[in-house]
Amino acid sequence: RIFGKGESQVEYAIKDIVDAQSNPTIAPYAKAAETTLRITARCGSEEEGEKLIQPVMQAIEDRVGEFIYSTHGREMHEVCAELLKASGLKIAVAESCTGGMIASRLISVPGSSEWFMEGAVTYSCDSKMRRLGVKAETLEKYTDVSAETAKEMAMGGVFATDADICVAVTGLAGPDGGSEEKPVGLVYMACYMNDQVTVEKYQFKGNRAKIREQSVVKALDLLRRTILEQCK
Repeated sequence: RIFGKGESQVEYAIKDIVDAQSNPTIAPYAKAAETTLRITARCGSEEEGEKLIQPVMQAIEDRVGEFIYSTHGREMHEVCAELLKASGLKIAVAESCTGGMIASRLISVPGSSEWFMEGAVTYSCDSKMRRLGVKAETLEKYTDVSAETAKEMAMGGVFATDADICVAVTGLAGPDGGSEEKPVGLVYMACYMNDQVTVEKYQFKGNRAKIREQSVVKALDLLRRTILEQCK
């Protein structure tokens, strides 16, 4: 599973490997914000298949390894769950435009009660202030869809729950509510851990459902990268 590099870019990077394939074979699949490569070997046993697949996987990793987040079918939320558990971290989630989708994805993993503390759907400005401590002056000056608000949401999620880490998302999923300055699809997300916060800005395309789904996967990837960086 590859994140951060589009299907066409991945195919170009491994074109010679694909052209030379016979057994195993490589089949690319694209979904929201990520690319999956399915490597299939014709063989007499699982052990034989693993031996056939291993050099192909290594060749692919040599080309796009920095973008690979899973090699055995685990999805982004499952990888995040494993990292949270292995690191002993407690997480809180603060969501606006994603409306609880990130929390739901994480909680779908069995055993999530060990590391998932709380999810807050702070859709209104009032709830962002009341639940997460976002400052009124921040909302007035920068609006609720801004890097500053995303940052305060992530920080507030940690302080309000005593979690170790919080990922927060705020944006315009549409189809209405956009402007020339802040068009539909504009999303800010932040992750706060160990007194450090990373804020990212995205301009997604598509309908409301696609914008929200892309936001979820990007936010989970931000969570994944933050844990890896902070827990080296």
